[in-house]
Amino acid sequence: MILEHAYTIDDADAVARLHCLADYWYAKHGVKARWEGSDVFFDGKVMGVSFSGKVQIRGGRVHADVKAGFLAEKLGAKAYVQRKLTDYLDPSRTVEELRARV
Repeated sequence: MILEHAYTIDDADAVARLHCLADYWYAKHGVKARWEGSDVFFDGKVMGVSFSGKVQIRGGRVHADVKAGFLAEKLGAKAYVQRKLTDYLDPSRTVEELRARV
């Protein structure tokens, strides 16, 4: 599953916001994230569906390459992640507000 998402904030702010999203997913679903600069590697299981992937954050876009089972698409995983990216990369929200969600 490939996801692309554009953003208008600077790259450092986008990385900080996606750190918040990774923390939220860890608290809610136990999804593990390993950061290497502005790249993050995910590994986890949500609703019984295992997945792993790499997300790159730079140049005004998020690029995600995620390996997930067929069931993930049927359960709306791609649309869910797109909604979360839109929400967390919204410049009207503050990083402090996003951190408070965890």
